[in-house]
Amino acid sequence: MRWFWLWCLSYCVAVSGAEPPQRIASYSPGATQTLLDLGCASQIVATTRWCPLPKTHPAVRTCDAFNPDLETLLQAKPDLVILPRLANPLWAERCTRAGLKVIILQTEGPDSVTRDLELLGAATHQQAAAQVLRAQLDRPAVSGPRTLLLVWDGMMAGPDAYTSQALKPAGFKSPLPAGTWVKLDWEILVQTNPDAILWIDSKPENTPISPSKIRQKELSEIIVVKELKSVKTSQVYVTTSGSHWLPGTGLILASDKLTELGKSLK
Repeated sequence: MRWFWLWCLSYCVAVSGAEPPQRIASYSPGATQTLLDLGCASQIVATTRWCPLPKTHPAVRTCDAFNPDLETLLQAKPDLVILPRLANPLWAERCTRAGLKVIILQTEGPDSVTRDLELLGAATHQQAAAQVLRAQLDRPAVSGPRTLLLVWDGMMAGPDAYTSQALKPAGFKSPLPAGTWVKLDWEILVQTNPDAILWIDSKPENTPISPSKIRQKELSEIIVVKELKSVKTSQVYVTTSGSHWLPGTGLILASDKLTELGKSLK
């Protein structure tokens, strides 16, 4: 399979020199948000049902990264298919053999959203827009860094997770020493002793970051956790994932929310 991955890499480098795609199928909600921010809404013809498209957008929502169907995909007649980083390589190979151009998103890391943005900006011939968005992603930190533990679906975000690109400009960093995502563990939480804790609930809405009385009460009842400074001073917050916390340019708005949170921390 090594030849296939080498081919994908060479294609991603060369695609910027081709004609911009007119019909894009996106299997990644984060990439779909990035495409929207690049001004490519009219080129999107197929997405997943989780992608943050307006309800009136005409794209079909039949792309399924977990149970892909080539026949259904071909009905949308895409000239570019965007696959998430964890896509089955056999599925990418089937798309390629069917004559479809494929982009596979970058391996997760603290700068993977920037790398995806550059890749999609080049593929769509929207490099100028991509540079503007990159400047917002990479803007200097306002202060800090202070430590903020993100907890999402029972996992804690480490410094190598893509969410670091939302934390850094807002003056935060993960309290974990390494890694992308680590299973929530109370002992590890105590060891990291974060300045604040933010729970992200998986919901389609984009909501502000707000204090969480429910999570605060839960943590206050756990013996090994209740003495943490973030718990004792009620620095426990909640928000919803929406499209702002996906691995795409929605992180710019997530970072704006974190900046406001930083101003209110005790």
